[in-house]
Formats: sequence, structure tokens, C-alpha cells
Amino acid sequence: MGKNKHAWLFCLVLSVSGVTLVAALHTRSQVAIHQEPAKREQLKQAEDVDISQFPVVDFTAAKPTDPNERAKRETKGKKYNGRHAPRITESTDQLYSFAHWDVGLPALPIAKSAAVIIGEITDAQAHLSEDQTNIYSEFAVRIDEVLKGDSRISLNPGSSVTVERAGGRVRFPSGKLAVSIINHQQMPRVGSRYVLFLTHDFIMGGKYDQDFFILTGYELRHGRIFPLDKVLPGHPISAYKGVDETSFLTDLRIAITDASQTTQSQ
Repeated sequence: MGKNKHAWLFCLVLSVSGVTLVAALHTRSQVAIHQEPAKREQLKQAEDVDISQFPVVDFTAAKPTDPNERAKRETKGKKYNGRHAPRITESTDQLYSFAHWDVGLPALPIAKSAAVIIGEITDAQAHLSEDQTNIYSEFAVRIDEVLKGDSRISLNPGSSVTVERAGGRVRFPSGKLAVSIINHQQMPRVGSRYVLFLTHDFIMGGKYDQDFFILTGYELRHGRIFPLDKVLPGHPISAYKGVDETSFLTDLRIAITDASQTTQSQ
């Protein structure tokens, strides 16, 4: 009887643990608003993300009428599908995703970047994922200077390139807005100039050689440098906040040259 009792208790513990694990995975998969206490505390420590700068898409926005454009949009939107996450509805307030994108990230992440450019944001558009579980944003960047070129995609001063970032806002017919946020990530503003570190590595997993995603960046404003993202105090990126633009760009160009020479010598 004692052995049977112990076996029964062991099975009960496994069952409870299994239910708890499934519940945890379900909550995490929904990239939802119920944040763990530690994550809420991290958000308090970080500077507030200005969601008023997040691009907006209308929930009832019509899909492209051109079949080719429609197919391209659906393909792009599928990258952001939430898999097991629920669809966005009128009752949605905030979708919050936590990723370790900034852990170990240096102030000048040249090695992690497929390209580094200086340019002005000329347009910003938000879109719903193909299954309407997520929001993502696209930015048109007029390139002023290419500091590090990409081996796959040609980037030239004077031309424009589209870059992406997970997150954005959706407006419902009632006028209500819901927002999707990645921890510590801000959106660039139309009309502002940035140094952008671009990658093909998707924050939600996978690599897309034909798509550029913003890894991080710095705004060039009134001769000073301001990090795009609202990282935690003490992060390497915060070291350049308020630094003279000329000094920052000198550091960046030297770092890119050094990285290039190191790569060539290997």
C-alpha cells in the first residue's frame, strides 16, 4: 500500500507540473499583457517607450488589389504570425513580447549587422500579420551614406530601402488603439535621421536574406546622438546618449574599418 501511495503521489506531482508547464508556455506564446513581475520591474527601470511614435494600421484596412502585391504582403505578414497566439480583437489593449535581443549587444554592433547606414525616415507604415495575431512596421529610409555595405543587397546613397521592426499600433472602427511592443524597442520617427544597424536575423526566429530588420540605431539630432532604443541603465548603448555627433561617427567609422581589417585577415 505504501508503494502504491508513493507512486500515486509521484504521478500527481507530474500531472500538476505538466499542467503548470503547459499553462506557462501558453501564456508566453500569446506574447500577452500578463507580464512576469521581473519583466514589469525591468520596464520600470527602462526609459518609457513613446508609443505615440508607433505607426498605425486600420484593422479594416483593405488588402492590395494587385495580385502580386497582395501575395507579397501575405508572404511578409506570415513571418509575424503568432502561431498559437489569439487574434487581435477590439478587446486587445497591448501585446507585449519579451526577447533577449539587447543582452550582450555592444554599443556599436557592427559584427551583428549585415549593413550600417545613415539615412532619413521618409515613411512609416504598420501592418497586421497574415493571421491577425501581431503587428509589424515598415520604414522607408532615404540613404545618405552607407558605412557598411551588404554582400547580398545593393545599398547606394540617394536610393531608398525598406526596413522592418516588430511592433506597431492598430486602430479599430471604434477609434480604439491597441499597441504591440518588443521590450525596450522604440520606433524611428518620420523626418528624423538615424544611424541604423540592419540585420537579416529575425527577432521572432529565422533568417531572411532579402529583408532588413532594425537591430538598433541612433538618432542624429542637433549635432548630438540619441539611442533609438530605451535600454536599461548601464547598457553599452546608453554610453553614447548626448555625445557629439562628429565624435560618435568618428568612433563608428574606426570601428567599422577595424572590423573589416580583422575579417580580411582571417
